[in-house]
Amino acid sequence: MDIHLKSHEQQIRANNKKILLLWASAYALVFALLWGGTLFKIHLDRANLVRAASIEVAARAKSYAEQVLQTIKQIDQLSLVIKYQWERKADALDLDEQYRKGVYQTAIYPVAINAQGVAITDTRALPKGTYMGDLEFFQKNKNTPDAGLVISYPTQGRGGLAGKTVIRFSRRFDKPDGTFDGVVLVAIESGYLNAFHAASTLAPDDFISVHFVDGPELASITGGDGNKTMPFYRQNPRFATADGQRAEPGQQFFDNTARLVAWHKLSDYPLIAMAATTTKNALAPYASVEKTYFSIASSMSFLLLLLFASAALSQMRNAARRRYENQVQTTFRLAVDGAREAFYMIQPTFHADGRTHQFLIEDCNERAAEMAGLMRSELIGKCVTELVQAGAAEKIRNFFVKTLAEDFWEEEFYVPHGWTHLPGWFQGRAVGSGAAIAVTIRDVSETRQQAEALEKMASTDALTGLPNRHWFNDYLPHVLEQAKAQGKFVSLFYIDLDNFKDINDSLGHRAGDEMLCAVAHCLRTAVRKQDHVSRFGGDEFTVIVENIAQDGGVDRIALQLMDAISILNASEIWKNFSIKASVGISTYPQDAQDVDGLLQCADIAMYAAKAEGKSQYRHYDKKFSQKIKERINIEQALQQAISNDEFVLYYQPRAYTINGEFCSMEALIRWQHPQRGLISPLEFIPIAERTRLIIPIGELIIDKACRQIAQWRAAGLPLRQVSLNVSALQLKDDRLRLFLVRCMLRHEIPAALIALELTESSMVDEDSVAPEELRQLRAMGIELQIDDFGTGYSSLSQLQQLDIDVVKIDQSFVRKLGQDQQSNALCEAIISIGRTLNITVVAEGVETEEQLNILRQMGCKEVQGYLLSRPVLPEKIAQLLLQGPFFEALRLEAP
Repeated sequence: MDIHLKSHEQQIRANNKKILLLWASAYALVFALLWGGTLFKIHLDRANLVRAASIEVAARAKSYAEQVLQTIKQIDQLSLVIKYQWERKADALDLDEQYRKGVYQTAIYPVAINAQGVAITDTRALPKGTYMGDLEFFQKNKNTPDAGLVISYPTQGRGGLAGKTVIRFSRRFDKPDGTFDGVVLVAIESGYLNAFHAASTLAPDDFISVHFVDGPELASITGGDGNKTMPFYRQNPRFATADGQRAEPGQQFFDNTARLVAWHKLSDYPLIAMAATTTKNALAPYASVEKTYFSIASSMSFLLLLLFASAALSQMRNAARRRYENQVQTTFRLAVDGAREAFYMIQPTFHADGRTHQFLIEDCNERAAEMAGLMRSELIGKCVTELVQAGAAEKIRNFFVKTLAEDFWEEEFYVPHGWTHLPGWFQGRAVGSGAAIAVTIRDVSETRQQAEALEKMASTDALTGLPNRHWFNDYLPHVLEQAKAQGKFVSLFYIDLDNFKDINDSLGHRAGDEMLCAVAHCLRTAVRKQDHVSRFGGDEFTVIVENIAQDGGVDRIALQLMDAISILNASEIWKNFSIKASVGISTYPQDAQDVDGLLQCADIAMYAAKAEGKSQYRHYDKKFSQKIKERINIEQALQQAISNDEFVLYYQPRAYTINGEFCSMEALIRWQHPQRGLISPLEFIPIAERTRLIIPIGELIIDKACRQIAQWRAAGLPLRQVSLNVSALQLKDDRLRLFLVRCMLRHEIPAALIALELTESSMVDEDSVAPEELRQLRAMGIELQIDDFGTGYSSLSQLQQLDIDVVKIDQSFVRKLGQDQQSNALCEAIISIGRTLNITVVAEGVETEEQLNILRQMGCKEVQGYLLSRPVLPEKIAQLLLQGPFFEALRLEAP
């Protein structure tokens, strides 16, 4: 006996060693896979970061090259303009006067140097008469006729730039016979090439720089604290190709820091723009992630160790227990009792005629007894039909009868409260085995609940709890089918909150979400129980209304919905915002017969309500669709018109009231449509404003007007100022100002010949105009004028702050002069304001000599209107410029 026990213990120890060895090997394998995968992932991520940084540096180099190229092109263009002026010698070259007129920027210092090397212009940075002939750039231009734009290495400046590092751009002057006649020099401080790129946008020790193609540096800027200079190369870098990138080792730089560098050659110039970032900066964002990976891998290693050790101990205990039990019985009982399903062995009994009599429980597992609420010993031997109420006994009998007939049967059933079984959904599966039946019963209540919850989630808006668009698309088709069968109406309300974006932008998205929930609650309470409110997303809601009379019932509900939303205005959270909605209504069957059509009609009606002022409701009307189509057609035609240059400019002159002399004119755009002919701006300008096409159209106007002024000058005509109408959208950034400068330089137009007209209504909204942009335009010498004055309620402070030069009295007041005392008083008040603020006042729409005489008596300085001339083509303007004073011409034409 003792020997048997020792042998048994040895077997247990040997078995335990095998188990421990197996789990230790498994743990080692998982440990190796875990850490190998972690290290491989970190390696891949670091490689991806380096690649991404290389791409970003290459993009930065290209972007920087484009910016530097644009700057140098502007400098080159300026040198060509000065060269043209010098060689033309039509007028004395005075660069200082040009600077005062705003022709070039304050950071650019042009100098004209004669053939003897002496600066002959009185500039801001270099006194007139300074000798420059000893400098390298002068000798290079003198000795190289085709040198083009000469770019010199950075050096110390002279004159007003003494002590500063400057970069010199120079170009040769030629006499008519091609011999050397001097040099135009454009000097800039070295930092000017980087003025548009702040060091704060670069990471510490990153840099961007401009180099000559053979390596020497022209300018640079370094990221960081601003006190460090660029980490210069120990030797000038070499550029084998026009574009490229590479990883540079630390020994290439003075700070011994490895970097990723990229470069891009400037087209037409011997310069290369370079950008660099340190490998450390490229990988910096990954440091915390890498640390997290190590922490997770360490934690997982420890948890796996505990898990594998626990599993090994558990397996050893199970192995010891199984040795003392009957292998076959234990295996069967563990398989049956350890299952989640209830297991029954059912033995049917039969009548003498073969009909089934009873279905007895021959055996079961503990789960079956638990579900029945009895002990296993109490359950064995009972008839199944005794465990259920009388009403369910027949269903149980049929279940087993079908199993005997088919050898397999499966179905789900619900066990309600009050049975011996616990309530819930169960799945029964039965298999016939000879004369017996093996049955498994599985509780699927949780699965059914999860499926129902998922289905509800798919059809419910998570924020408001309302049905969502998915529910709407499933529900409305059934409603329409029922309405069709019963011959009834269905109305769909499409609700969109007005100016909801303002709440999100001002109070944050949390306040916006709270407001949406409040709106959802208001809408639910405003409709009947049988009506259905849903949220489509964002600030859009729908309401489905069935079985409602068409004699005002729909309008009444629309008003109820809008009133319910308006109640929210009393909330403290939104007291600064007026919460209102626009509602579109479509009705089945007269507006549409399907879901998509009904929804589209309601959507169109809602947009019509918004277009007509918001905070109202509209029923769908076919004319709404037609208006939308017409607007889309005009938008597409406008885009085509811009591409095909279908716009023409007419000009309407202005004259002094005192003597009738032609003093200036206004450029007015017309659309020369290939099919419709000449189209008034009243028809297409509002659409151009709404679609932002007004910006490219405005640039077309500027270019055409500058070109026309240049043509009049070339024809020897006396030039007059031309005012151009601009949109507030064009003043959102510096695009308009830069485009104006390019056009004036290209056509050699002084700023004094250009004026910009803004409508007074664009000044009322503080966000509609950019005061700083207007001030910069004004500083260039461009006049600012206010059109349609008297209709927009602008303040006197705005006129003073924006330094307005001219206000134009709206023609609706001028037409009533001599007929309406209020118009007389208003015109006289505007003229008085202009006199006080030293602003020129122009009266628009002057059509009669009586109006002219009244305005003259009031002290109005200028007039514009049909009395002088209608808007005319440039050819007619040429005649008007030569004909003499307008009023004298009027008297000659009078009978």
